[in-house]
Amino acid sequence: MQTTVDLPDSLYQKSESLAASRGATVEQFIIEAVAKEVQDNVGSGTRCPNGDREIELPVVRSKRPGTLDLSHFDFDDLLA
Repeated sequence: MQTTVDLPDSLYQKSESLAASRGATVEQFIIEAVAKEVQDNVGSGTRCPNGDREIELPVVRSKRPGTLDLSHFDFDDLLA
């Protein structure tokens, strides 16, 4: 698919230099950069609106679900 993208001059020049140093065209360089970004985001969470990446924490299954009582636990101790 063909598309047009407007890049700032400085970004294009840096892309051109990096592509040349790798023996690639700017087109190949941009395709690889976009492919890498897409690959990095597949299966590893999505981006939040502020640009941070959401993560998925591991879930540890309990042999006795619902039996952990944290009503008297002082969570402020964790921050101290």
